[in-house]
Amino acid sequence: MLNHDQVQDALSARMDGEDYDLEDDVIDTHVAHCAQCKAFQERAAKLSFSLTPNKPLEPTRELAETILAEVEPEWRRVSGSRLASLAGARVALVVLATIFFIWAVTLIIASGPFTGVAEGGALLNPDANQVEAEHLIEAAGLRLGFAAGMVFCAWRPHLVGGLLPVVATAFFFLSGFAMRDVALGTLSISQVYTLCGMGISALVMFWMWLADRGFFIRQMWKNLSADPH
Repeated sequence: MLNHDQVQDALSARMDGEDYDLEDDVIDTHVAHCAQCKAFQERAAKLSFSLTPNKPLEPTRELAETILAEVEPEWRRVSGSRLASLAGARVALVVLATIFFIWAVTLIIASGPFTGVAEGGALLNPDANQVEAEHLIEAAGLRLGFAAGMVFCAWRPHLVGGLLPVVATAFFFLSGFAMRDVALGTLSISQVYTLCGMGISALVMFWMWLADRGFFIRQMWKNLSADPH
């Protein structure tokens, strides 16, 4: 038998757009002859109207402008830090390239006394050592190549990732022989200079690679040390 609760549940569901079991004709007929359910329908209709806004809410500002207003200062700060870090790395790389170029020229000049020039089967320089001269020329060529690569990477920082593995490999390879010479007590000052030059160059290139890709050494150090400040 139909009761008030069933009709009122159906009325609520119909106003909310939900499914209900009773037929509309049955509901309307009951409401027309039932003062209690008719009063419930009127109260529910007033409540639904009061909860419905008269006009759609409009944002006070455009969403894009709001987002830009929040994001732009932080973006400018990060972008400025990245450009400053990248500029510092480029300057450092140019300085290193100049040092390597001067170093190469010095080696070429130093190879002069060891060059053996034969004339009629006799050496012009009795102290000539062709093997030593070749070693010095090869070392000079290697440093000239590194200098040219550094200048090119300072011009095109996004290409530094191609030269970095070469310099790092040379550094670690020579470090192995330096450790051997330290154990034997035969380490020379030229080996120390070479290791320092290669190591510093690799670090500067790594710095440039990080800056070019938006990473910052200070922020990375904070993350590694779990320092929130």
